[in-house]
Parts: sequence; C-alpha cells; structure tokens
Amino acid sequence: MKSTQILSLISLTLAAAVVSAQKKDSKPAPASAPQQKLELVKVASLNTTESNREFQKNVQLVQQQRALAGQLLSKLQNEQDEQKHAELKKQLAALQAKLNENNKLMFKTYGFTLNRNYVLTVEKAHVHMWVTAEEAAAIKARSDVKDGAIKDDGKKPSGLRGLFGGNKKK
Repeated sequence: MKSTQILSLISLTLAAAVVSAQKKDSKPAPASAPQQKLELVKVASLNTTESNREFQKNVQLVQQQRALAGQLLSKLQNEQDEQKHAELKKQLAALQAKLNENNKLMFKTYGFTLNRNYVLTVEKAHVHMWVTAEEAAAIKARSDVKDGAIKDDGKKPSGLRGLFGGNKKK
C-alpha cells in the first residue's frame, strides 16, 4: 500500500513537472482559494559538522532514490516486453520499499520527509584562516587571556584584528 502511495507521489511529481514545463510561457491562472500563510519551524538541530555532513549525505541518498524511482517508473510505463516489464516492476517495488524505509528513518531522526520542503539555516559558524606559527601563538595567547579574565568590553579585539591594531569599527 505504501509503495502505491510513493508511486502515486512520484507520478504526481512527474506530471506536475511536465505540466509546469508546458505552461511556462502562459499566464498564471488566478487563485481560486486564498493561500495559507506558512511558518518556518525548526525540526532538528545538527550540532556538529559531522552530523551536518551525515544529514546532507542522507538527504542526498533519499533524493537520489526518489529520482531513480521516477526513472524506473518512466521505463516501466514505456516497456513493451512482458519479461522486462516484470523485472522493472520488481526493481521498482524493491526501491520503493527501501525509499519508504529510509524516509521513515529520516523523519524519526531529523523530522525530515520527502513530502515537504526544507530550509537549512546556519546557526553557528566558525571562520578559519591559515596563519604562521607566530601569528597562531599570538592569537591563541590573546584568546587564552580573554577566556581566563573578565572580558574587557571590546577595548581590544581578539584574533587577527587584535594583532594588527585593534577594532576599526568606530
């Protein structure tokens, strides 16, 4: 039953893509019902670069599986030979089962499902640069002093700016 749902979802997606490609130059029809206002809500936090990489890899995997299912469906619809048709149908069923399993796991792990659109936001980032050993030691010493003492209200910035004359924002 679930593979039928995925199959119909893929069919609808492909059909929508074809229809939108055909109507690209035509005027848009007026909306018959007002659209709902959508809110962006956080569904998961990826706290490390490793977890972010893993998430990106998993999203890419399920998207590739969905694309492959669409290709198999297209081949299946165009195949005339009964034996090849049966083989493609078997491959599609196996792929759909795996895709459903992966999609459920993604939802359980990240709150992610292929049925929705997502926005990935950066909540924390680190900026790194290459410096000489002397510069690195000076930056580290400055950072260690600042971490050990009470912050000096921005009188002298840490990092590279602290080495070269301070903060230019005045």
